[in-house]
Amino acid sequence: MELKCVVAVVRPDAVEVLERKLGAIHIHGLTVTRVRGFGAHPNLFADDWTTEHAKVEIFAQAEHVDALVKTIMEIAHVGAIGDGVVAVIPVEKFFRVRTQAEAVP
Repeated sequence: MELKCVVAVVRPDAVEVLERKLGAIHIHGLTVTRVRGFGAHPNLFADDWTTEHAKVEIFAQAEHVDALVKTIMEIAHVGAIGDGVVAVIPVEKFFRVRTQAEAVP
């Protein structure tokens, strides 16, 4: 079974809706981190070019990734600069700390 890590950087106001929607499609494990940064279009007129976003990381089976990415894109999209990004990264190995064994979620 192939495992992927989906990483999304989205506007903070999208996180609550995203969490509810992911639960509805049976994605039950995710990590959300508050992050700051700037992308291709920083606000050059501001003293601080960075903006606050949320980084969401989800480990998922490869067959669920397309639906997961589609859901994230639908929820995070408002059609403006700063909507965010989504990346899909292959997972070489996955271990559970509790059992200290290699596992698949």
